[in-house]
Amino acid sequence: DEIGNGQLEKNHPYIFQQLLESLSIMLPPAHSNAFVKHSGFMNSAFDLPVYMLTLSSFSEKFLPELLGLNMAIELSGLGKGHMRLVDDWKYWGIDPGIANIHISIDNAASGHTFMAKKAIKLYMDDILRSTADQTVLDKHWRRIFSGYASLRFVGGRFKLGLPIWYLIYKFRGQR
Repeated sequence: DEIGNGQLEKNHPYIFQQLLESLSIMLPPAHSNAFVKHSGFMNSAFDLPVYMLTLSSFSEKFLPELLGLNMAIELSGLGKGHMRLVDDWKYWGIDPGIANIHISIDNAASGHTFMAKKAIKLYMDDILRSTADQTVLDKHWRRIFSGYASLRFVGGRFKLGLPIWYLIYKFRGQR
């Protein structure tokens, strides 16, 4: 789904690139040295990607946390808050395509949220088959919840700083 299943108009990087261009935000190609040295990035924009990369580099050790983090990410594309984001973007003349596509593919009935829930259930069923010790089950569940709760913490600095950063650069005429 993230790369569009062969359909360019559903490819997330393509949709995001279109969004950036519509806002006159021009970045060097992601594979270039100029991108690496680009001074227009907020440091906090890398908090979540680095966190995800770190956890996934040790997936056997941090599988419960990854399952919880994945659930939080998939759920973040749903609900009233996300629908309000779409409305806000429309109001400001910003194309909500990237938000709309997440609303459609993250749905709880059959989308990414459903798959995240199923993965957690399979994991917990596996633990249950290996032990009847409630303390062990609780420990694994707390680790899943810690991963889930970590999204709010890890993404918080970026979420708070983005509007300020955008306004500063908008009024300076830089991006």
